[in-house]
Amino acid sequence: MRLLLIEDEPDSLIGMKNAIDSLYNVEVELHTSNNAEDAREVIFKHYPELIITDIMLPGISGLDLIEEVVNKDYQPKVIIVSGFDNFEYARRSIHFGAVDYLLKPYSTKEFTEKVDRTLSLIKEEKKQLQYTEQQKSFAEIGTRSMRDNDLVEFCLKRTPLEEHLYHRLCLWNIDWLANKSYSLLIFDVKGYPDGKLYTEENQLKTFAIGNIMQDVIRDHIHSLLFKDPKNRWVLLTTIEDTEEIARSIHKKVKAYQKIELAIGISTKVSSLEEMHAAYSSALKEFQINSLTNSEDYVKSHHLISTDFTTANHLASLVINKDEECIRQVVKVFFQEVILIDGLESRDDITRKTLNYLSQILASISEQTLKELKEIPMSVWEKVDECTTLEEYEKVLSEYLTSVGHAVSTHGTNSIIERAIRIIHSSYMEDLSLQMIADELSLHPVWLSQLFKKETGQTYMDFLTETRINKAKTLLRETSMKVYEIAESVGYQNLQHFGTIFKKRTSQTPKEYRYGK
Repeated sequence: MRLLLIEDEPDSLIGMKNAIDSLYNVEVELHTSNNAEDAREVIFKHYPELIITDIMLPGISGLDLIEEVVNKDYQPKVIIVSGFDNFEYARRSIHFGAVDYLLKPYSTKEFTEKVDRTLSLIKEEKKQLQYTEQQKSFAEIGTRSMRDNDLVEFCLKRTPLEEHLYHRLCLWNIDWLANKSYSLLIFDVKGYPDGKLYTEENQLKTFAIGNIMQDVIRDHIHSLLFKDPKNRWVLLTTIEDTEEIARSIHKKVKAYQKIELAIGISTKVSSLEEMHAAYSSALKEFQINSLTNSEDYVKSHHLISTDFTTANHLASLVINKDEECIRQVVKVFFQEVILIDGLESRDDITRKTLNYLSQILASISEQTLKELKEIPMSVWEKVDECTTLEEYEKVLSEYLTSVGHAVSTHGTNSIIERAIRIIHSSYMEDLSLQMIADELSLHPVWLSQLFKKETGQTYMDFLTETRINKAKTLLRETSMKVYEIAESVGYQNLQHFGTIFKKRTSQTPKEYRYGK
């Protein structure tokens, strides 16, 4: 507790100082002054809680000094010391809040009793103020805790905006969630897609990240922070440029705390009900960003799921030794694992990766009619050691490339041989490339490319040639009518058959039959 003695009589000042030192040696931080000018400097530097001042001082009086320094933000307790029993002095003392009046001459006992009584009053007021502030703090924490619990609930499940919920939003001054467009962002330490362990070190990191985020968004009215069940920071904000605010937070956290952040950003939503969808979207982006070395923020709504990642299609690429396409499909696969399938941990990614690899090997074996070995233990170990998406992609791509080189080149021919057998047995039907691709468990685009590579013809050219060759045989060796031959080789339109036949042979079917 800080105390200031102001007395221009040296003996009196020493006496007061000794009395206080003997009673409050440790408890009181004591300052002394023998004039108003020096006292003013002490007051504005230390802001003593108790000032004991003589009225008669060199320059200005003690009363004038107190009236000068007391204001609404600084109201110390004051004991006035005077050699005059003057009512006007007493009245002025009471006016600016003096708690006692000590008339000279006074005894040491009288002096210490007044000081002790005033110090006790200060202690009691401090205690009461602390209690009031504590209760206010508890109330604020309780209110914020209730608010955050509800916000977490809104994130975890779709919640219609009912009247009682709107009243709560208004109570917490966040009713803008019901009538403005906003985005949801998720932040946490990079490398923990499924949440950090609950340790003291991680708690300190979370606290530090939150402080920096709060500082960044301080001037943005419609922004608030809370933590999700995995202790990740969630930011709700109406800020338009969310990527800019994310970069600002990322930059400051990295600069001040040396922490690399993973970030997920949702698209804008415009209702409380959509908070769940926004959270799910941001969480998927966060999980990918958490598992990648890149600082770019993945946009889940920009990624298009395709059937290019099927095990059968990737098996075809492996057989064809298309290394670039293998890498591309593997990359998309891992994005789909997180964005579409979702994940709980790295163990989930490892399990799905090995299952996917088993399906690819089975498809390669089926397509090449060649039995392959099981996944080597070394590959299992490499997959299990992966910590980022780049590492998963590298291990899987390199292994599949090696499998492609190990598979006999006859494997590719066998695929086309099977396709040709299907054409020869079903050319008379409405046979499309998609039907053959489905039969062979291949993607039609890749089958088309492979067919042209192996035969030198497009699929349609080969099918047409097969049909026309069969028609030529039937025209020369049977007495079937031309329209019957057309139907038997897959053409339901006689005119179309005639056009195709002449284009291929430079003769009409009738001319060919009679050898013209």
